[in-house]
Amino acid sequence: MGGRATAAPRVQRRAMAVEVAEHIRSMIFDGRLSAEQRVPQDAIASELGVSRLPVREALITLESDGLVASEPHRGTFVVPIRSEDIEDHYTLYGMAQGLAAGGAARRITEPVLSRLDELHRAMSEDPGPDLAHDLNWEFHSLINHTGASRRTLSVLRQLSHNLPREVYSIPHPARPAASQQHAAIIDALRARDAAAADRLNKEHVRAEGDEVVAVLKRNGILSS
Repeated sequence: MGGRATAAPRVQRRAMAVEVAEHIRSMIFDGRLSAEQRVPQDAIASELGVSRLPVREALITLESDGLVASEPHRGTFVVPIRSEDIEDHYTLYGMAQGLAAGGAARRITEPVLSRLDELHRAMSEDPGPDLAHDLNWEFHSLINHTGASRRTLSVLRQLSHNLPREVYSIPHPARPAASQQHAAIIDALRARDAAAADRLNKEHVRAEGDEVVAVLKRNGILSS
């Protein structure tokens, strides 16, 4: 009985720490927290209406992600983000997504291909940024869940949490280059060409990474 009484608060606290970590990530990547700045734990706790405990737990997660570093008796500071950090992130993401696409080429069904065609057409009509990003998420999620192993899906989930949602929203999925890349990916899947599906996904994600780096540089977020 005693274990049951504490289970719900622990789950709630864990969920709260995840939300706090996402909030701090956003602060780092939109410039509210700059490189080498001390993370104001009390101010963040007050802003979000939480105790300092989920803030401390969030910072442990962010330190494991390489976004902050703790110094004894001084506090926790934002680690400078470099271009290579973002480039490596997207390279790893592309490798995992490419693995999933290669598997999808071997397992894909006609109903899945039809849905990918529908999503591609909807994105090509430039429905607006919010809907376009939702459609893009479904497009790649469908490929990933069709072809990825459980381990690859786990890696993709972990990588997706390392950057805030706002960063992933920078590349517009309705831009002409992205539309051409999506069409090529569908063609490779329809041809059951695993090698091409793998390569095209890597190239697609690399292009997104290049765009993200360019925007973050322009906004003064990257240290080099």
